[in-house]
Amino acid sequence: MEGPLSMGQRLLDATPTHFPSVDDHIGDRNDERNSSLQTTVWARIGDLLNGAPHRVVADFGGEFRLRADLTECVLRISEIVAAEPQVISNALSGMIAGGKRLRPLFVLATTYAAMGDQDPRTRNRAVQSGVVVELLHLASLVHDDVMDESMTRHGVASVNARAGNIGAVLAGDYLLAEALCLGCDLGLAEGVVAARTFTRLCEGQAQESATLFDPGRTENAYFTAIAGKTGALFETACRLGAMAAGLPADSTTALAEYGLRLGVAFQLADDLLDITASAGALGKPVGHDIVEGVYTFPVLRAMREDPRLRQVLQSADREDAAAAALGIIRGSDALAATRQEMARWSGRAVASLSGAEGDLGEAGIAMLTDLASALVRPWPASASIPGSASRPADQTDQTLW
Repeated sequence: MEGPLSMGQRLLDATPTHFPSVDDHIGDRNDERNSSLQTTVWARIGDLLNGAPHRVVADFGGEFRLRADLTECVLRISEIVAAEPQVISNALSGMIAGGKRLRPLFVLATTYAAMGDQDPRTRNRAVQSGVVVELLHLASLVHDDVMDESMTRHGVASVNARAGNIGAVLAGDYLLAEALCLGCDLGLAEGVVAARTFTRLCEGQAQESATLFDPGRTENAYFTAIAGKTGALFETACRLGAMAAGLPADSTTALAEYGLRLGVAFQLADDLLDITASAGALGKPVGHDIVEGVYTFPVLRAMREDPRLRQVLQSADREDAAAAALGIIRGSDALAATRQEMARWSGRAVASLSGAEGDLGEAGIAMLTDLASALVRPWPASASIPGSASRPADQTDQTLW
């Protein structure tokens, strides 16, 4: 019996959306790919389509189309990882297998919104752009774990835990180099975008590191850091998606601004989950950021309200400090303030779409508006506290990046 991927590939081959990549012929490479890997990836992407953000894009662009494009994106990344086993080995297998593929999703969503039915060349440029942003994201995660000395990521052993710091740094550098090569293959402008994005990731990390364990960190410093660490990749995803569709500069800028602002809202949501979600949903201890000395918006806002928190954060026992801090933050208005800030940034993201209205049309604008709501969806305060039976099922969509 024909499997889901081979059946899907046959259908894709019969449509004009299946076309060679910028340099290679997908069909030729598919003949050589491991059929088991293809089936696994196809099934994994199918599971992702049950998540709220992916469902919004699938309903607009077509479920098969999105599933095929995301599958192709992951398979290309797997080929890159497998190409240099001495650099990567199996250390990245867990990281490659998991994740929500949100950044490639935003590339494709932007291109779908602009193009409707894509021509073959645009489809392949969009997929390759998705590979670029996901490789940049993966490289940043590997380097983050080295700097944080993290042994796990979402319950899976980190690359540095498996391969050591030297192996992890080499793996991260390799992924970065491949991302830049693929970006340049798309064009000089795309290569510059990819390179500048990683520069901004580094700047955001440096800005965050400069305020570690600092209770005097300002909210402005927080937003500057997360705009680089998180917002930059969402911005680039939307920018490359617009460039793949051939949109003019003003619409491309508007969509990039949409991505940046939505990325900030997404980071606020993630920082809220570090305070409110369960350890099982997070894949790490609740309050991990506090233990590591990263004081996020909910912490900073709670300090305004309760001066005791500043003293608690200065404790040498980080685990005890985190436990005490969580109690103070959850009892304050900081959680509500964080939700309001999430809504504000999400609203600003949607407002940015007006700059691309002439090129996207009503349907494209509506889809990207729904996508913003799906990515950063408010939930009741009572539902966020660990142990609450009413915790929304889709809240975990925001915990695996």
